[in-house]
Amino acid sequence: DQDQYPSYEEFDAIVQDYLQNLSSKKRDKALIDQARYAMILQVLKDPRNTAVSTAQFRFWVKKMFQLTSRQIVCHDGKPVAMREQIYGILVRAHREAHHGGRDKTSALVRRRYSWIPKELIARFVRHCPFCISRRNGS
Repeated sequence: DQDQYPSYEEFDAIVQDYLQNLSSKKRDKALIDQARYAMILQVLKDPRNTAVSTAQFRFWVKKMFQLTSRQIVCHDGKPVAMREQIYGILVRAHREAHHGGRDKTSALVRRRYSWIPKELIARFVRHCPFCISRRNGS
């Protein structure tokens, strides 16, 4: 089953390339890794604590994210996907979409998660070996 999707290593290269093509201002917040997620969680749990990061970061966190009663960081009412989780989420959604294209895969991802850029989903689908062979009619 694993050979029907881009490998983890391949996806990592896709992510690196995606991030490198963003402006440095956007790159910083394009994906949220575990360390940044932990800081966001800290700010949301204790909004008055000024020792966490910068005032600018804390303002951004309070504006963009909410905390559920189960201590899950959300954006627009959906759990924020950490960078480390994105590969698994995309494989699952693409499988559920029966190797559907970017929009079908994206719709399934969006139903459950936030903070996964559509461009990253598009690149994942574009690099899917199963979809490539199907497109090439082999």
